[in-house]
Amino acid sequence: MSVYQKDEERLKRLATGDNREWKLWYDDMRSPFRAFFMRHSAVSPEEAVSLYHETMVVFHRNVTTGKLTPPLQSALRTYLFGIGKLVFKKSHSGAYDWDDDIPDMPVLPEVEDRAEQEAQAALVRSLLERIGDPCRQILTLVYIKGYAMESVATEMGIASEGAARKRKFDCLQKLRDLVKAP
Repeated sequence: MSVYQKDEERLKRLATGDNREWKLWYDDMRSPFRAFFMRHSAVSPEEAVSLYHETMVVFHRNVTTGKLTPPLQSALRTYLFGIGKLVFKKSHSGAYDWDDDIPDMPVLPEVEDRAEQEAQAALVRSLLERIGDPCRQILTLVYIKGYAMESVATEMGIASEGAARKRKFDCLQKLRDLVKAP
């Protein structure tokens, strides 16, 4: 089973030429694409939209001609952004002799979306602050420091590994409830 099963299913729907599916894909990717290129390439919002349109044309061609087919080597979003990087480099650099063709293998991202990672880290920190010290300590030991449950039980003075698992479960439930709370 592929790691990118959902993307492969979406790719199959896009390959059928379903206009509704293409509109959903276009709408889903427009804002993240624009934000990425405005942040990492210092282009204006108008340039980012123009780059997005050029990139979608190439992406559409690759999908409809069967050039991009399962099994995928990366997420469709990663592939789209890779095409965008190549289109950007081609249009912003006269010193390079670029091929007109985009490679049929997905291009892996060189830089992860750091802003998204930082936002997620801030959310986790705020949730850990709100959850209380015992739970914060258990979750930190398990997920950040990588302790085994037996070690967590010893470190926290919990009677058994099973009891430590139960506490961890309860703490995760508290986190879920905090995330769901308005």
